[in-house]
Amino acid sequence: MSNYDELFGSGGGNTLTRVSQFGTKWGWYSSVYALAQSDIRRFEDITKLKMHECLLFLTFEKEKQEIEASQIKNKFNAGN
Repeated sequence: MSNYDELFGSGGGNTLTRVSQFGTKWGWYSSVYALAQSDIRRFEDITKLKMHECLLFLTFEKEKQEIEASQIKNKFNAGN
């Protein structure tokens, strides 16, 4: 898990945000859901993949989304 800190990082503090509460509630289901691209018919295929392959993809996606969100935020802030 230490190789995937972006996914399993310590979030710090006792206050759970709505996002962390969602993650706590749904756990691995949300990861399978993301890998299956929301298509329940693909869930079984996803669960047959190697864990490293899945975690690497999820780490990539999370970092990509964070960069894109940051770029959008910077463009919004630059326009004000």
